[in-house]
Amino acid sequence: MKLKYILLTALSAFALSSCGEKKTADNTENPPAATDSSLQSMVLTSAPSGAKQVSEIRQSAKEGDQVVVSGKIIGGATPFVAGRAMMILGDPTKLTSCDLHEGDQCTTPWDVCCDDPDVIKQSIVTVQVLDEEGKPLKEGLKGLGGMKELSKLVVTGVVADGSTADNMLINATGFYIQD
Repeated sequence: MKLKYILLTALSAFALSSCGEKKTADNTENPPAATDSSLQSMVLTSAPSGAKQVSEIRQSAKEGDQVVVSGKIIGGATPFVAGRAMMILGDPTKLTSCDLHEGDQCTTPWDVCCDDPDVIKQSIVTVQVLDEEGKPLKEGLKGLGGMKELSKLVVTGVVADGSTADNMLINATGFYIQD
């Protein structure tokens, strides 16, 4: 349980501090997801109904709630956690990725560094896939079903125990990749 809080806090802090550092995107930090059948089976072939935006889920959902959340893989310089089935999902109705700013030359356009840090904090969730022991799987999500930075997703899952108003964590049960 302690590991979950440490990872969640570190991921949130990193997401909020990413603006000051501009570096070239490096895919070696986030290798493609393994072809593990348990992860592959989580890729949905049709969009689940009733999806709500990240900011809406953050305002209304509580620990243990089943959720269907729509968002975009944005919110930090490295939205995928290397070697773990964890990522940041942001609300594109509240956050603007740098690729949408005309003339922006950002090398990590998914980091939303031009947005207010308080808005970022309230407009992202951490999504994870747990193993049978309740810990994040030791393989990355990047590449799963074509998932990458700036991908639009619909995620089904459960709001994790220990989620707070400042840090919401969703234990994913399915992913629908929109692009």
